[in-house]
Amino acid sequence: MAAAKAEDFERAQACLLRVVKADERNVQAWYWLSRVVGSPEEREICLENVLALDPGHTVVQAALAELRRQRAEAEKPALLSREAIAVAVPLTTEEQLISDAAVEPLHCPYCSALAAADDRRCPACDRALTVRERKSKDHSLYSLALVAAWLGLANYVLLALFVIYVLAGTSQAIQAKPGLQRTVETLSNWLGLGQAGGLPEQSVRPGAVTPVLVVGSVAFLFSLVVAVGLYRRLRFFYWLTIGLVLLGLLATLYQALRVETLPVLAVAIAGVLFLLAISFAFMAYDEFAWVERRLDATVDRDVDSPSTLYARGRDYAERGMWAKAAAHWSRAVALSPGHPEYRLALATAYVDLGQPERALEHVQKAQEVEPHNPQVREILEALAGKGTGRRTVAGKGAGTLRH
Repeated sequence: MAAAKAEDFERAQACLLRVVKADERNVQAWYWLSRVVGSPEEREICLENVLALDPGHTVVQAALAELRRQRAEAEKPALLSREAIAVAVPLTTEEQLISDAAVEPLHCPYCSALAAADDRRCPACDRALTVRERKSKDHSLYSLALVAAWLGLANYVLLALFVIYVLAGTSQAIQAKPGLQRTVETLSNWLGLGQAGGLPEQSVRPGAVTPVLVVGSVAFLFSLVVAVGLYRRLRFFYWLTIGLVLLGLLATLYQALRVETLPVLAVAIAGVLFLLAISFAFMAYDEFAWVERRLDATVDRDVDSPSTLYARGRDYAERGMWAKAAAHWSRAVALSPGHPEYRLALATAYVDLGQPERALEHVQKAQEVEPHNPQVREILEALAGKGTGRRTVAGKGAGTLRH
């Protein structure tokens, strides 16, 4: 790319050919190769490869359409030279809008300056060109299953604490009522507690179970904290869960080896639970992983209607990404050229990007539709150096040109 910018096309072509030979899915290499190859046929092949890898690349779409139009004109009887044809058949307003705003993938989304692929900050405005985001943005059944497991453990501990507390505080009253005693004993056995959590019967009194209640309360709170941490997808609690699962398996195996008769059923259940927990944790890994994404000034692929393009542009403009906002508003204008609000928003972006000629063009187009719109006057004053205040996104009923 440096050689191409220096207009050393032969060296640039040789370097880029080596790149695409090593990585045929390199969009940027194909794009830059289209700018340095010699023949229109080779350029068309390069542009088609870019669109095959990135169908939403509007710059390439416009360039390829223009290239094919020129080739079709060239195949007709040569009444005019290529230069004369280019002048006689210029790009339409819509094509020019798309070409102007849909800047290359490596343009800064803030100021539209070109940055190298490995630049982490824009060389012009010094803003960050990368952002860390989650590899997976939504919860899956696997991560929710891990959260549910910890919540289940917390509920188990809470219920066990309740049974121990009841047995410790009301043991005589329970013994006086056989039906209630059988209910408490059944619940205690179901929880695996035996008599008051494994305590001898003579020790079932408040003073004896206080340490058990304290430890159980800590375990209950710990389970809740881990469940919340997993739901918020914090990596620490993810690795903590894996570590505790492995530790629990080792503890189960150690206990099984200490007894004379191997509890096959208990070991089998522990093994199945271990495999399930590890499998769920493995499948949920992407939800706890972070990736670094390069910011650019292209139009988002998930928006296609003028209204959504306009709204998305406002979002980017509020974050200071005026070049990316301009790309969205330009596409909105191309799809709905008679909408003054879209043109005024685009004019606002061009003012911020230091392109007053383009801003004036769209202000005048908007003025033809709404000659009394107060924002038209404000943008014209800003272009004339008379505007005051900071600029923001243009919008309905806006009283000032805002930033």
